[in-house]
Amino acid sequence: MSFQKDNIIIGIDTSCYTTSIAAISLGKKVLLNKKIMLEVKKDSKGLRQSEAVFQHVKNLGEMNKELKATLKDYNIIGICVSTKPRPIEESYMPVFTVGQNFAKLISAMLNCDLYETTHQENHIEASLLTNKLNNEKSFLSVHMSGGTTEILLCQRNEDNMDYNIEIVGGSKDISFGQLIDRVGIKMGYDFPCGKYIDENALNCSEKIKQGLKTSVKDGYMNLSGLENQINKIFDENSKEYISKLLLDSVIRNMIKSIIYISKVYKVNEVVFAGGVSASKYISKELTIKLKKYKIDSYFTKPEYSTDNAVGCALTGVKKIENKSIKYK
Repeated sequence: MSFQKDNIIIGIDTSCYTTSIAAISLGKKVLLNKKIMLEVKKDSKGLRQSEAVFQHVKNLGEMNKELKATLKDYNIIGICVSTKPRPIEESYMPVFTVGQNFAKLISAMLNCDLYETTHQENHIEASLLTNKLNNEKSFLSVHMSGGTTEILLCQRNEDNMDYNIEIVGGSKDISFGQLIDRVGIKMGYDFPCGKYIDENALNCSEKIKQGLKTSVKDGYMNLSGLENQINKIFDENSKEYISKLLLDSVIRNMIKSIIYISKVYKVNEVVFAGGVSASKYISKELTIKLKKYKIDSYFTKPEYSTDNAVGCALTGVKKIENKSIKYK
């Protein structure tokens, strides 16, 4: 048995809308990236925490057979689970207790190490899997998801491999994900609506006549006004054009914020994470436009940018590496 290839870390993440389990070898090869989206009723804008907790318990049970079959030839030496949204003391959501308690149980049964991380750090690590930064000790991470729009200054703590994370920009009201879902539901799409809006924008050949007005100051954005502007012109334009106009406003808000923050903190690398960053329209346009300001953008595959547990497993691998284990 090869120590690096056959000994693996399990990652677990139970977020607001996805149950995720991943497995990675110590050589950082992804062996499993399983996720089940939580069910949201049609025309609903989200889930209560109690509803999400129930579905996570059910989904983890359903994953049992596939997990067992996939991992029968490997030796699990550690489990890493996200226990809260952010790496700050007051951060808490009930959904994460499901994954945390499941991880504790499996860790005790297997007598293996248990590591903890956060949902935010999970996203950052997953985005770094396919990207090599010039400076992994200090960079910006943009988290754009259904519940979060934040720009983070990330600095690696080499003592324990965790991040010192400071929120340096983002939205002061609703998130980009909420904005996109609200417009998508108005169009008649099922929640979450991001993939439909993205397809519409990519298929729209009509040029934008006049972009939506943005409100950005010192790296922080107010986004609720964008929804009001769209509602005023909603019936006068096609779904494709409205979608393109919407995603264009996401891009322009983000560019203004990142340019300001990049100058203030003297950082010129940005890693994008979260479901909204899986948009092909957004990733293409942001990369091109930020490059003009000598800012490098890093996007990853959709399976790693949307909710997943790969980042948790990667965190576990790095914590083991930090303990100076010698590979054979």
